[in-house]
Amino acid sequence: MNDFERRMRQMINSFGTRFTQWWSAMKQRSGNAPELRRQASAQAQRAASAAKDLRDSDTAKRAASALKDLRDSDTAKRAASALSDLRDSDTAKRAAGALTDLRQREPVRKAEESAKRALHDLRSGHGDSAS
Repeated sequence: MNDFERRMRQMINSFGTRFTQWWSAMKQRSGNAPELRRQASAQAQRAASAAKDLRDSDTAKRAASALKDLRDSDTAKRAASALSDLRDSDTAKRAAGALTDLRQREPVRKAEESAKRALHDLRSGHGDSAS
């Protein structure tokens, strides 16, 4: 995983954490579903407006332009080529096979299933209220 992918995953994980906190707060509020829907709709509209404002800002436009220039640079093209060569190498293929074998092991499958159940319980509101 390269530095860019690592940073993107950190941002996504950060968003997921904040969403989980928000969801918890929403569940703790009154059980009035229409009110919760109204609040969620209002927050979604505010978030959409903020995202649009961010996309339309000069800073965002400069960042998008800089990113395009970076992607189009010779260095980026050489790096992409090197990464492709690395992915196609025998070592990478062996590593991918080893990772696949690891994922098929019983303890890993059980942990994955347990995590899926816990996430489902959290989403459906059947999670442990003691936490």
